[in-house]
Amino acid sequence: MTVPLLRAEALSLYYGGVCALRRIDVEIMPGELVGVIGPNGAGKSTLLDAITGFAPLTDGSLTFEGRDLRRHGPTQRARMGVARTWQTLQLFEDLTVAENVRTAVGRRASGSDPLVRLGIDRLAERMPGELSHGQRVLVGVARALAGSPKLLLMDEPAAGLDGHERALLGEILRDVVASGTSVVLVDHDMPLVLGICDRVCVLDFGEVIADGPPHAVRHDPAVIAAYLGADDGEDSESLDGSGSPDGSGSPDDPGSPDALGGAGASEGADDVGEKEVAR
Repeated sequence: MTVPLLRAEALSLYYGGVCALRRIDVEIMPGELVGVIGPNGAGKSTLLDAITGFAPLTDGSLTFEGRDLRRHGPTQRARMGVARTWQTLQLFEDLTVAENVRTAVGRRASGSDPLVRLGIDRLAERMPGELSHGQRVLVGVARALAGSPKLLLMDEPAAGLDGHERALLGEILRDVVASGTSVVLVDHDMPLVLGICDRVCVLDFGEVIADGPPHAVRHDPAVIAAYLGADDGEDSESLDGSGSPDGSGSPDDPGSPDALGGAGASEGADDVGEKEVAR
């Protein structure tokens, strides 16, 4: 039987009298891409904070490869192989792309260049101010991969990306998982999450209300009620529909030359989509 890479049991986190996470049970397996979704304020980012050590747990157990993570701070957890990206793209604006990536390389130095791995090595000598938003997202991913993590937690990486960029991002994340890094993806982009994840965990008011394959989660009455405000007894069959989260198809053609560097790119910024995704 495969042992979980990460296991959280009865995880709870309170801020004063406010419950942010309530008795969360989550397992992440090796080589798995898990999506975490839920309405605003559901506790998604807080869960990532708890796993990475930026938010102190009130109760519960949290282990990584069988080791107690609660005994270690964020730096130690990163050295153990737990990496994270953030909602805000905080790059060092006075450093080149390559220098930004090198700032993340510690004891777990990568055997391969993450810029090459993501197909953006031609941006190595660029300054962050010369990049499009999509390219900055990829630099953030490359920086997180520089330490050869075993688990990568991503907080809304698709925010601000257009359809072509989201599709290529999804393809890149599947490649990351195929190379041996498990990924937890928090995002509001339903077609992306439901289209690429092996499993989806749904949070609402700090509790897990569903956990399973995307096709099951999409039709779960509790999930529909959480997102659409419908009562469980109402005739709502799934999250599909115009303007509703629908994972039945990818947002756009991932092979588009506009991917991750088209609209909104600063003058002179190249399109990452001109290159094939490194595999």
